Amino acid sequence: MFDRKSSIIRDGSKLDYGYVPKDLVHREEQMSRLEMLFRPLALDGRSCSAFLTGSVGTGKTVTARRFCADMAEFMASRGRPTDTIYVNSRNVSEAGALLQIIRHYDPGYPERGFSTEEMARVLAQHLAGNRRGLVVILDEVDVLLKKGSTDLVYQLTRARADAAPVSLMMISQEPIENLLDEASMSTFRRTNTVRFNRYSESELREIVAVRASEALMPGSYSEESLDTIAEESAEFGDARMAIELLDRAANMAEEDDGGGVTVEHVRAAKAMIYSSVSDSKLRSLDINRMAVLLAVARAIKSNPSISSAAAEKTYAIVCEEYGIQARKHTQYWTYLQDLEKLGIVRLKVVNDPSGRITLVSLPDIPSKVLAQKMESIIERGEESVEL
Repeated sequence: MFDRKSSIIRDGSKLDYGYVPKDLVHREEQMSRLEMLFRPLALDGRSCSAFLTGSVGTGKTVTARRFCADMAEFMASRGRPTDTIYVNSRNVSEAGALLQIIRHYDPGYPERGFSTEEMARVLAQHLAGNRRGLVVILDEVDVLLKKGSTDLVYQLTRARADAAPVSLMMISQEPIENLLDEASMSTFRRTNTVRFNRYSESELREIVAVRASEALMPGSYSEESLDTIAEESAEFGDARMAIELLDRAANMAEEDDGGGVTVEHVRAAKAMIYSSVSDSKLRSLDINRMAVLLAVARAIKSNPSISSAAAEKTYAIVCEEYGIQARKHTQYWTYLQDLEKLGIVRLKVVNDPSGRITLVSLPDIPSKVLAQKMESIIERGEESVEL
């Protein structure tokens, strides 16, 4: 059933959210910052803390995990082993977080039957008797703190076991100063913040290229497909989105039994994850804008983009085919801009040897699918009346 040999995907685990690459791309600054903050732990065995903040998909979690893995390796080489416990706080209560930490020491600890106060005492006993250092990563900690669960943070930041320093990393998209009580904030200093900016398009391009080289077969993806993934993800600066697009596009290419991952597969993947191109939006267009959109879909084919001039030539052919009066260039350009405002096409002005040109691309739908949809709508006469 699952024994068919893959021609595209070599190691799908490299596309998983939980995968932690050995070398992180464009997070060297944050790794250096964490190294500075945790230097007292590595050299003197003293507890440390850090707050990692930034929008979704900026590498906070993977950086925290990579750093802790590297630090654990360093500490082990010095004869001072250190453990790391990762807790995603989004779907757990304070008791649930305590249970995960306690089960690191006692896997059979019962899920029910103890209050948080009793669990806190059990955790304190384990910490006091433990001979290994500990770093606790609380991911999406703002969700936990908004539930009023500040006591856990206080206990962890104040835990002081003679031979087992307890350090804490908190990760959040939002600031948490107003969510912590005064006692916790006195230990968790504001200067311990590590900021993660959104990735640029060029950074996303490098990230997705590295991940593709690890996960996919050599020669099974086009450079244009990686360009398109980076461009589509750049609006949000989101590496998670870029990797998910690569994953979905690779699986679609696998189903096609074709040559490899193309721009069309990326467009289809984007339409699955998030698309602003609904059937109702397409049907709401008047016949002139429909003709322009059909022309773009036919002209672009599997290319990442085409010039507006090339699309205009195809527009004249579409108008002749369907008996539509082709409008002059100024009106055609207005139609293109209207389609961009609706989020159906994307326009980008670039420099060319012959001068400045406008490139047209389809961010959210495969050109073949769009062409079929537009042909069907036009032939059924479902277009709206131009205002």
